[in-house]
Amino acid sequence: MLETFEGKEVEFQAPAYALFNNFSDLTLFKERIPAEYRDKVVLTKDSVSGEYNGMNLTLKVVERIPYSRVVMKPEGFPMDFSLVFNLADNGVNASKMKIAVQAQMNFLTKQLMGRKIQELVDKISDNLASYV
Repeated sequence: MLETFEGKEVEFQAPAYALFNNFSDLTLFKERIPAEYRDKVVLTKDSVSGEYNGMNLTLKVVERIPYSRVVMKPEGFPMDFSLVFNLADNGVNASKMKIAVQAQMNFLTKQLMGRKIQELVDKISDNLASYV
């Protein structure tokens, strides 16, 4: 069953096209990575790769719908999921974003991991709120 874990809606004082451009070109995040990790992370326009807890992980952009949606999927991760960034204009020079994690899960997997995934989505949403 496809399960969706949504974060809170985050408002930005920038139009949706500006956010879309930032989230669809991952090289723009280089300066946001803490200095001690920059040499351990490889960024391209379409992917971010690095090592975490001894595992080599990659997130790749797999879908771009201009100014409204960016979807990323992992490689080298034990669970298949999508990280979805939904964008919308919210007035003049303002926009809103809501992120979600979508994953195929059975009942047991959801019971074991659902709360942790929701906590991760909430943490990402909080970090995005401090992005601007």
